Amino acid sequence: MVIRETPERFKLEDTTIWSFPERGNWATHSGKYRGNWSPYIPRNIILRYSKKKDWILDQFLGSGTTLIEAKLLGRNAIGVDINSEAVKLSNTNLNFTCQEKSKIFTKQGNANNLSFIKDESIDLICTHPPYADIIRYSKEIPGDISHLKYEDFLQELEQVAKESYRVLINKKCFSDMA
Repeated sequence: MVIRETPERFKLEDTTIWSFPERGNWATHSGKYRGNWSPYIPRNIILRYSKKKDWILDQFLGSGTTLIEAKLLGRNAIGVDINSEAVKLSNTNLNFTCQEKSKIFTKQGNANNLSFIKDESIDLICTHPPYADIIRYSKEIPGDISHLKYEDFLQELEQVAKESYRVLINKKCFSDMA
């Protein structure tokens, strides 16, 4: 499938307050997945904090918004989700051809255990974690933190942060971005 690769009238955000007049309808993006984020957000983060061929991680893959943008922008990416249905949906959404070449991988797994990713091998983490006990992303998958009450959610998110820190390249210098 050949798709429109860029949003109409896109501009890299230059303030700390971002507002987007539309949800985002380029590539295979849609707002149908409950609790997803606007593709303008990962597009801005990826363009600002990474360069082509860098490795991007989204350990709360959902419908694949971050990986779609990584693919469109020529970044390599790994997406992880505890819900196999989310991984299937992401794979469907990632099934398109674009001008950029990249390596894109999806995996069913838990964000607090990324043992299949080497230490200090990820250039950028661009992710949208679930909300504590507000939007549930599965019926009852063990380890799905979207079911947890606030305090337990924060404890699990702390473990996710430790794993994120382990896989993130240490001392990456943003002045190297070009």
